[in-house]
Amino acid sequence: MPAVASAHLPRARVVAAAGERSAAPPPPILPGAHFAAALVFFVAGSLGLVVIAPELAAGAFFHARVVAVVHLFTLGWIMLSIFGALCQFLPVAVDQPIRWERLAQLSFLLQAIGAAVFVSAVVTGSRSMLYLGAGLVSAAFLAFALNLAVTLAGAATRSLTWWALAGACVFLVVTPVYGFLLAINLHSGLLGSQRFAIVARHSHVAIAGVVLLVMVGVAHRLLPMFLLSHGADERPGRVAAAALFAGAALLSLPFGGAATTASAAVLIAVGVCAFLLQAFTFYRHGKRTKTDPGMRLAAAGLVGLAAALLIAPFALGLGLGNVTLLATYHLLLIGAVSLFVAGHYYKIVPFLVWYHRFGPLVGLRTVPKVHELYSRRVASVNAGLLVAGWIGLVVGTACSVELVIRASALVFASGAALEAVTIGAIARRKPA
Repeated sequence: MPAVASAHLPRARVVAAAGERSAAPPPPILPGAHFAAALVFFVAGSLGLVVIAPELAAGAFFHARVVAVVHLFTLGWIMLSIFGALCQFLPVAVDQPIRWERLAQLSFLLQAIGAAVFVSAVVTGSRSMLYLGAGLVSAAFLAFALNLAVTLAGAATRSLTWWALAGACVFLVVTPVYGFLLAINLHSGLLGSQRFAIVARHSHVAIAGVVLLVMVGVAHRLLPMFLLSHGADERPGRVAAAALFAGAALLSLPFGGAATTASAAVLIAVGVCAFLLQAFTFYRHGKRTKTDPGMRLAAAGLVGLAAALLIAPFALGLGLGNVTLLATYHLLLIGAVSLFVAGHYYKIVPFLVWYHRFGPLVGLRTVPKVHELYSRRVASVNAGLLVAGWIGLVVGTACSVELVIRASALVFASGAALEAVTIGAIARRKPA
């Protein structure tokens, strides 16, 4: 019985219910602060999509306002969600709590403040704020990489999850190096004509080497629990982790020509395909009679990831020769990851609240089940708004229709706001 499905076990046995070991979880304020800040960035980024509708319709992917909105999603929403989820997930994944809670608190503050400062600097054109924001975010990445690496070093076993997260540590260091270089280039023009190639390298090292590797590692443990999936072949997950790491490593090299880049692209594509196959296998072996809204939203993200993979060769191959396709590709990719993350909020946050507030009362009084902490109908509406808005954004951008983009962005922003309100309500649930 998975931990998230039970409300009738003593608190000490909750995590062990699925055969998981049960190292002490962190104080709820640690992941909770990450999630709260991430949701603020999610809503801000979604509203930003409404503002940049003209730029998206024109395919102006490198416009300052577009860059700012992209980083609201990547640095704010996605990375803060990843940092928070790992703080909560590590005791289950590797039987080790995050090594230094104070360092995790510091990396949270650096990331949240740094992302806000960086985005503001991009919009206003302030050079000093730009360097400050980039410096704070880089420090946050390095601090979290160190904390994660030391935590993993203390683990007794080396599972697929361990290897995927260890790989992500490497690219948590590499990603800000390219990011800071690009920040300097905004005012100095240091990179010249190589700027756009470096942007592509930076974004795909971050996505493949950090985001997707963490998704592979976390999904390897959480999807079987959330879906009650047993007996699925786990070999595709191993292929995914190895291929993504190798591809991101090749792409990280500051030298190498077209052959190296092409090899990296093939490896990353293989890794994404293997991850999608692994996720599909978990969904197919799921024992639940009805998939809940959170897992449906995550599944929509996986479908979007597959769509992004299909158009990636054309979008990246043509590059600035077809800016509309390039903007469409990035919307697909960032949106797919966003939906996958948003879906997991409906699994992680309710359990976090239940474990700390209702778990100690098991056996003493009647307590609600985890899924009873929120309305499934509201969650389904939330998922529908996010998916419909995202599809409209992609279609509107591909067809260069500003009105469709703006209307779809409003729908998507409504979904983001509803998720923030719903998750906030869950976080405030207490025993009567």
